[in-house]
Amino acid sequence: MKSTAKYQFIILAVVLLLTQYRCTTCSTSKSFSDSEKTLTEDTSRVMMDADLSEKLQQHCSLWLHSWERELTTDSFALVSSYVSSQSTDWEKFDISEKHFSDYRDKIYHSPNGSYALDVYSYNLILNKKGAKTYAELDADIQIYVIDIAHHQRLPILFLGPSASIDDGYWLSDSTVVLVGWERCLDCPKEAYRPVVRKVNVFTGETDEYHHTAAFPHYNKDYLKQKFPEIIFDF
Repeated sequence: MKSTAKYQFIILAVVLLLTQYRCTTCSTSKSFSDSEKTLTEDTSRVMMDADLSEKLQQHCSLWLHSWERELTTDSFALVSSYVSSQSTDWEKFDISEKHFSDYRDKIYHSPNGSYALDVYSYNLILNKKGAKTYAELDADIQIYVIDIAHHQRLPILFLGPSASIDDGYWLSDSTVVLVGWERCLDCPKEAYRPVVRKVNVFTGETDEYHHTAAFPHYNKDYLKQKFPEIIFDF
């Protein structure tokens, strides 16, 4: 009888230890808080190359820090590569025009100086009242590349209200990087996923990288941080 009781005690102790280990593993393997939704882990996913990662940290440090938790470039994975169907027709445009004066200090010139990336003139609606500048945001986003010498511009990306572009920079004389977010449609609750797009402005070839986590709120104060001199009506 004593031997049977001893074996039963040992078996019970082993079961309790295994249960405790399993619970500990579940809690420590969770990478994000309960408010975040994560992409399915995929060991074959393609990460950013070193050049893209380094320049993203260099040019978009403020954006990476603008989320609920600081984003790291090794938490972005390539989800799709495609050729944009955006128009290839250049339209007449001159950056010296008066109506563009408030945006001339907000464009990014390509390394060779021939082109400029215009992230804000379509979406960021500026109004001056005395010495103060107020801003509203359009629900839609349109990004342009400006050919400075030939006085023309090309729309390279259009997004509706379920996505946004917060900032961008030139990776080379032909390629820009655009950072922003999009609404996570497959998440069980409302959530927003940080997105990085690498776009060849002449061919439309695009690589789209998504962050491994989606957040319950997007980084709505980013533009307030980037343009502290502007008063935003939201």
